Amino acid sequence: MTSRKIFFYVFILILILLPWFNTDIQNDYSISKVRQENISFYEINPCKISLVQFIGNNIESIYQNHYYFRPNNKSPIQCFGRIAGVAVMQKDLETQFIISIGTNSLINLLFQGLFWVFIFSLVPKNKKPALSKNKFKNLALLMLSYLFAFSIYAESRFYENNFYEFNFNDFKSYLLIFFSCFLISKNLIDMYEERSENLINFIPFIYLFTFIFSGFNFSLLAIVFLYLGLISFFSDEGNTKFNILYVFLSIWWLINSNGSFYFNVGKLRGFTSSVYEFNANLFWIIFFYFFTRGIHKFYIENKKYLSLNSFTNNLSITSFTVLIFGLVSSNVPLINFFSYYLFGFQRYGVSSNKPFAFDEFGVKISWRGIFPSSETVGEFYGFVILILLFWIIKSEVIRPTDYIGILSASLGLYFSDNRTAIVLVFLISLCYIYLLFFKEFINFKFLLLFFLIFFVGISMFLLSSASYEFTSSSIISQSTAFQYDNIYSSYLKLLNSNQERSSLFSSAFGLFSTIGYFLNRSEMWGLFFTRYNPTYTELLIGSGPLNFGQLYGEVVINDPESFLLPHSSLLSLVVFIGIVPLIMLFVLLAINLIKSKKNYEFVLISTYVLINIIKNDSINYLVVFVFYSLTFLILQNRGKSVFSR
Repeated sequence: MTSRKIFFYVFILILILLPWFNTDIQNDYSISKVRQENISFYEINPCKISLVQFIGNNIESIYQNHYYFRPNNKSPIQCFGRIAGVAVMQKDLETQFIISIGTNSLINLLFQGLFWVFIFSLVPKNKKPALSKNKFKNLALLMLSYLFAFSIYAESRFYENNFYEFNFNDFKSYLLIFFSCFLISKNLIDMYEERSENLINFIPFIYLFTFIFSGFNFSLLAIVFLYLGLISFFSDEGNTKFNILYVFLSIWWLINSNGSFYFNVGKLRGFTSSVYEFNANLFWIIFFYFFTRGIHKFYIENKKYLSLNSFTNNLSITSFTVLIFGLVSSNVPLINFFSYYLFGFQRYGVSSNKPFAFDEFGVKISWRGIFPSSETVGEFYGFVILILLFWIIKSEVIRPTDYIGILSASLGLYFSDNRTAIVLVFLISLCYIYLLFFKEFINFKFLLLFFLIFFVGISMFLLSSASYEFTSSSIISQSTAFQYDNIYSSYLKLLNSNQERSSLFSSAFGLFSTIGYFLNRSEMWGLFFTRYNPTYTELLIGSGPLNFGQLYGEVVINDPESFLLPHSSLLSLVVFIGIVPLIMLFVLLAINLIKSKKNYEFVLISTYVLINIIKNDSINYLVVFVFYSLTFLILQNRGKSVFSR
């Protein structure tokens, strides 16, 4: 390692650590230990004590789980890295201390952005430097920065709670955002262009580095794909039919953007709109178009550099790292804070340090680690197991990292308690082994008949304890339970009217309801239909991508105990794009799978992902959407499996 590199890494380390030493040197304070009876010191002296000073006087806060460090994005700049306040909460028998740390949103944009650019710099450079830069590069960066500034304006209600003394009516304020974004984007894209050939093999690491700016509804990861999407657009690439269809849908979505419904983005931050209204809908329509286009361009430009050896190796490393950080952060509150802030997570890591825990009824308690959703991270672990299985069988080699990957993924899958993923991993593994080794010896029709009899037997067993009449109406029953007064959503009215007539629609929905019952989705899907209030046109072509505001704000309901998403990416897509484009997508997928029937790995992984996203919200998370999109493109080699290269 050269002295220049050493100096650079030392500088970055100092840059990361220095803000947390920020203290008020003008006064000499006698810092009080945090106790339930004496937190008045921090109320009297906000933004005076650095985080390091606080830790020095409260060592137990590092490892005791009743301490919670939380960023305060609405703090003044001089408060960055200091203790903004301490609050005491009583939860059951536990006294919790909430330590608020000053983290100004505008400083976050620069601090996190430059740190993540440094993370990108750790990826090895291309073997050959680019001969010339793209002629549209500066134009794309300017448009990207403008879109970012426009997103602040379009979602001002969200940012009012996260910005300190930001004038949303002053052009100069947006100009500051514009130039900050341009600075970060310019450095990031320069790093990307020098390393683009290797980045496709490092895609698994986005499960560790989510890159969501603290205080923002935006991700650094989006900058790369938006930039590529803009370059693709200016270069006149892409599918003309898709562009025409998207323009047609966009016009309707914008015309339909009447009203104003706020949505608490929560753990979906960075990939969903915080408000349903014209400007916000316009931004997310543009965002989604260029974002998806950028993902495709990224794949097209870099697919020839894919190394399955490196990709699977990085999957193993990511699986292990995500699990270890989950275990460590659940035991060390300070690491919980820093992992959230420096990795750009959408949600704080879980505070429970008992991944093997069961509840009082003997049911396994799901454990998500540092990821915002236990089911979604369980999907990832299952995905890792399957891909490593394909790799080991086809390569006939087991690397040390494979052992680490399979062990960590198996533990993580068990901790997450994603039983659907566990069953699918088992069945798909058996199916894959059969297709490779026993297809010539065991009759396929006999095997199909066996599975049919097995499925019918299981169905009869399940229905013996719960009649079809009960299961087929379980979603409607749950919908009625959440109904407020006599307020009906338009879809609930449709369900009730068709149920009374015993129509074909009600029969189909009865089957859907039965599936939902056995997947333990009756409550969540029933809650969805209580809220879902589309016009016929909205039912057919949706209300706009990545926008839940109308769904959650239009109909008054009896709120559940906690906020619940639809728990089905399929239902999310119905809200976003409607059933007509959704059917078109499924037809295209079916055609693709049929044409790729000899590519076992692609068909089996697609089946695994499809079943999982039907029952949970996976693709509503930015990193999952990117990961699934790219792995779909990577594995989709119709005539030949990518594992056969």
